[in-house]
Amino acid sequence: MVIQMENRPSEVGQASRQLQTLRSQLEIEYERLNKLRDRKNELLAKMSELQEASINAKFARDEKNKIIAEKKAQRDKLHQARAELAEKINALIEKKRAVVSSVKEPEEELVRQLKEITWKYQTTTLSIEEDRKAVQTIASLEKKLAFFKKTKDIDQEIRNLKSQSNELRQKANDLHKEILQLAEESKSFHERLLSAHEEGSVYAEELNSIRSEMTAIWEHIQQSKVQLSDARLKFDIAKTAAMQQKAAQLAEQVKLTISKRAELASRASEKLKRGERLTFEEYGALLEEKAGSEGN
Repeated sequence: MVIQMENRPSEVGQASRQLQTLRSQLEIEYERLNKLRDRKNELLAKMSELQEASINAKFARDEKNKIIAEKKAQRDKLHQARAELAEKINALIEKKRAVVSSVKEPEEELVRQLKEITWKYQTTTLSIEEDRKAVQTIASLEKKLAFFKKTKDIDQEIRNLKSQSNELRQKANDLHKEILQLAEESKSFHERLLSAHEEGSVYAEELNSIRSEMTAIWEHIQQSKVQLSDARLKFDIAKTAAMQQKAAQLAEQVKLTISKRAELASRASEKLKRGERLTFEEYGALLEEKAGSEGN
């Protein structure tokens, strides 16, 4: 019985230390959980910003691509118009070649002959036959020269068409430069979008890791709470047992003290009867015994 009573304080101390250890572990785990929660909220905020940036980048990229498509359509129309002009120019060149091929003499020679025959016709007295031949010659020369006039008109038309073609080419080139610039801007927005997705993937991976870790910590916290409850119960039981042990010890001490006092009082009473001298303890025990009897 005495051995068990001596072990009670050590049981209380052990239960108390276990209780403190579990509380400290819980505090550490809650602190880790709070830090992870802060990091999770930080990641969620960054991912929200990235999502907004991604939406803006995608919208801007799509708008640029839409404009690019429109300008490409305009440029294609200009190329088509130039192709049609080129066909017209080629047709006029062939027409000019056909007209020129019908005249063997150079234009300068025909002009010289016309001036010569006209001068002769105007300044010389000709017979009827000569006059008729001169008129026919003049008419023939003028007809041949009319072909050269026609080629000049064709040349002018060709120049006009080439001028239109050059204007269309310049417009197409300007559009092409705009398309290249827009393509660079679209590429820049696309790269921002990809960068945001890559960065978001890194954050998402870390966020998943944090959530898994938080889940594991939370499960361990729940287990620790059960252990803490058990430890608290053990501590309370050990503390109650220790208090009961202490009360029993005090009762035992009181019992021993009373028994010892009764023995001393009985001894003192015998000594008094024999007329012997009492010790201080015997005298005190006798007085306490007498006081107790009077009190009852």
